[in-house]
Amino acid sequence: MDPDSDSEPGGSMANRGPAVLAVTAATLVLASIFVFARMISRYFIVKRFTWDDRIILLSWLISFFLSFTICFGVSKGLGKHDIDIPPEQIPTLRRCEYVFSILYNPALMATKTSILIFYLRLTQNTQMVLRFASWLILVIVNIAGVVLTFMNIFQCTPVQAAWNANYNGPTKCIPLLTEFICSSPVNIVTDLAILALPIPVLTGMRLPSRQKTILVITFTLGIFVAVVDVVRIYYLQQAIADAPTGSITDPSSRFGGQADFAYNASLALMWSAVEVNVGTTCACIPTLKPLVLRLLPSMLYKPSGHGTRHNNPHTSSEKSRQASENPTPGNNNSNNNNNTSPGVAKPEPVARGALGGRYYDCPGPDAPMSAMEFLTTPDMASFGGTANASANRSRTTNTVSTDHSYENGIYFGFVNMTKPKSMLRANKRESWKYCTIVAILFFLWGISYGLLNTLNNAIATVNDMSTAQTIGLTSAYFGGGYFFGPLLVGEWILRRDEHSRFKRHRENNDESIGGYKATFITGLCIYGTGTIIFWPSAVTNSFGGFMISSFVVGFGLSVLEVAANSFMVLCGPPQYGEARLMLAQAVQAVGSVLSGLLAQKVFFTSLNGVQSSSQSNSTTLLNVQWTYLGITLLCVVLGLFFYYMPLPEVSDSELEESTKQLPVDPCKKSIGGLQLRTVSLILAVLAQYLYVGAQESNSTFFNSLIISILPGQPRSGMIAAGGKAIGINAADPDQPPGLNLSLSDYLTVGHTAFAISRFATTYLIYLSVKNPRLPQPRTILSFSIIICFISALLCVVLRPSNTNLLFIPACLFFFAEGPIWPLIFAIGMRGQGRRTKRAAAFITMGGSGPLFFPFIMYGIILRGGSVQQAFILLVAMQVVMMALPVFLTYVKDARLMVDPRPPRRAPMNRGERPTDEVLADVNAEPRGTDSVTITTDFYREPGAVEKVEKPQRGFIGMVSKGLGAKLHGSRRKSSPTLEVEHSEGSLDD
Repeated sequence: MDPDSDSEPGGSMANRGPAVLAVTAATLVLASIFVFARMISRYFIVKRFTWDDRIILLSWLISFFLSFTICFGVSKGLGKHDIDIPPEQIPTLRRCEYVFSILYNPALMATKTSILIFYLRLTQNTQMVLRFASWLILVIVNIAGVVLTFMNIFQCTPVQAAWNANYNGPTKCIPLLTEFICSSPVNIVTDLAILALPIPVLTGMRLPSRQKTILVITFTLGIFVAVVDVVRIYYLQQAIADAPTGSITDPSSRFGGQADFAYNASLALMWSAVEVNVGTTCACIPTLKPLVLRLLPSMLYKPSGHGTRHNNPHTSSEKSRQASENPTPGNNNSNNNNNTSPGVAKPEPVARGALGGRYYDCPGPDAPMSAMEFLTTPDMASFGGTANASANRSRTTNTVSTDHSYENGIYFGFVNMTKPKSMLRANKRESWKYCTIVAILFFLWGISYGLLNTLNNAIATVNDMSTAQTIGLTSAYFGGGYFFGPLLVGEWILRRDEHSRFKRHRENNDESIGGYKATFITGLCIYGTGTIIFWPSAVTNSFGGFMISSFVVGFGLSVLEVAANSFMVLCGPPQYGEARLMLAQAVQAVGSVLSGLLAQKVFFTSLNGVQSSSQSNSTTLLNVQWTYLGITLLCVVLGLFFYYMPLPEVSDSELEESTKQLPVDPCKKSIGGLQLRTVSLILAVLAQYLYVGAQESNSTFFNSLIISILPGQPRSGMIAAGGKAIGINAADPDQPPGLNLSLSDYLTVGHTAFAISRFATTYLIYLSVKNPRLPQPRTILSFSIIICFISALLCVVLRPSNTNLLFIPACLFFFAEGPIWPLIFAIGMRGQGRRTKRAAAFITMGGSGPLFFPFIMYGIILRGGSVQQAFILLVAMQVVMMALPVFLTYVKDARLMVDPRPPRRAPMNRGERPTDEVLADVNAEPRGTDSVTITTDFYREPGAVEKVEKPQRGFIGMVSKGLGAKLHGSRRKSSPTLEVEHSEGSLDD
């Protein structure tokens, strides 16, 4: 084959060198131009040269040598097949590849450090959240960069084996291509964080629309760096697939030691250089505004001189100077009149450090322009004057309006959104709107949960894991993530009042972190980090990596569940709390079914074939890698979406006040001297713990249960616990002879029944609010647990001749367990008052049940018990779970506390007699012929009018004490009929 030919007969390029050289050189030239323009803007125009400028120069210098090694390597054979490279050029090529591996991480580290220092300058003394986040990412970037750099330097033992192509002694080397792709999650996460951090601050500034649009676009150009990083990862995977590496002692594991490495890895190296150069370019763009105003002012201002400019409350001398330097039509009027037209909001200019709605004085006359000033000052005409123009700036006091600037409104610059009221006062329509938005999160973790079991089985098959290791992945997800996440992060961020106690007093309380929106964003960040960690784990087939990924994903989802579940219960009329949560959980179940089908029918179809080698099966995880990468990007988008979306909040004091509407005092002493609400919460957490443990145990050993009934299959031992049929030469091992459907299809049917039950229960609970004859939520919970008990018991005692019949009680178990989680959660939150959010965290923590119970069932099977005998554990768990519904049903006070539609209304104030006692006294008295009609329906439709007919025997005086507060504290009229209108969305609605 001619080494100079452009392509091989098969169509692939025989020499990639020219393309690699052209792209690398072009991006280096582009980066050099923007760095040069930045130096002009910062040093000659702004006259301020700071650390971020110095570090970007260092980044460009490293990028130059990085690109040079690639370009020089092309001249020595990079991009060619081994057969086309002269032997005398191989040592030089190997040195170029070694130098490249050392320079890549420092170049990225310097670029990101420069950007983050720039962020810190923009938010000096303001925007503490952004500053803390910038410092955190700065630490992560530099620690990861230093560690990876030293790993690349000392990639081989001895070191010379990494760059000496003629070294033939024994070596131990880290496969660098694998190391590159394993470090990619750090690059992607930090790229996305750097991209997203400044957007909320920039959109919160009140600037002319054209300037703001350009400003936001310049900062969001960093998306190209993330895109390039994804492309680079793709080519790294291609290089690993084309040139697989062996163990660390294999000579082929040396960087460049694989066959045709110069050809296979050339595009990956090229895209690495493109990533560095594009990153340097994007880091310079936001600093070029002064230069653009000098060369192309029309990009930011309309030629008329007004329309995008706005009044600036400078001193008279400042306005006169600007008018003389920028004589435009109509400019005098705008500068001499600081009053805007009626009804038109006057956007205020941004002064130095004027973020977060605080006031700061501008610097003295000799101070140079700051980063924020040259980025955001609407009138940049001073850059067009002499070098002393900045000295004429006088001390002024300016402000910028951010999202914290208004009490009743939220202004993001592009849109105005009304600040929502407390979620306890949201009516049905508002509740539907907000809950629909939050339901997106339920669908997201439904997708994650649906992938869990199938993905764990695929990982176990590819990596030849034991059953105990497979169960360990589920335990890390639930037992680890759900145990630590709700209490360590979820409750801490959700409870803004409690969080503020751990912080020193701040000048601006609006900057405190807390509430539902902050918890949503935090949970999405943690969840997205966990999904991207799966990438290097799949590449290296590391069990420890899979465990960490499962733990972090579960941790993030548990934080989301603390906020999302309680949001559904609290946002809207309280009587529909269970119905709202049940419907949202039904959406989650739909996501689980869809992702399960995707995993079984698309991702892991190759695993259904007869035993294939681990080497061929490892490629089946690539689809999940890209799916999880997509989920990570979706988490970033959703995080920004929730930042801008106004969602209602609720304080602990409001939750405490709402308990006064209950017909019983939740703090009343109950079993063991504990408060009534405490007993209810303890039983709810216990029931949730047992329920999730039973649910995951059933899903884990479902296949084992069905297969153990088949003729000739072991009932106990290691093989039975693994859920694999033996001695069957079927075309599809997932469907052994005797089964009408495959095992995965049976499991999908069970999950579908699970989802259907939640939709059906939602409708039933909705109807029960207005129809007291229908079962209340606590009654539905009792029936669900009883049916789970019966179906689990049938799975233990039945051994039908037709194995397919055993699926009937198994499917019934799936159907009955569907409503249990949301019912326990919503009922457990009722009456908790000030500690409602903490109760939500504890109930979510109850999801950590799978930490132990699947291992207990595994131990029973391993020690000689049959799979059916192991399911006795599920029966026992249902018995213990019945403690909660029994307590709620047979303890009257508990029943009154949790029922969404109590029979009588309670007094508003604690000191008043309960309404039912007052009515009992009234009914006990002898009456005349005049009837007394009292409407006692606690929940009414919006606008409903309550009529209380005045009796002739002193009725008003007898019941005024019990109903006075419900009449909104007003005096009763002397007319025979009293009318009390209940507004929509009130606590009584």
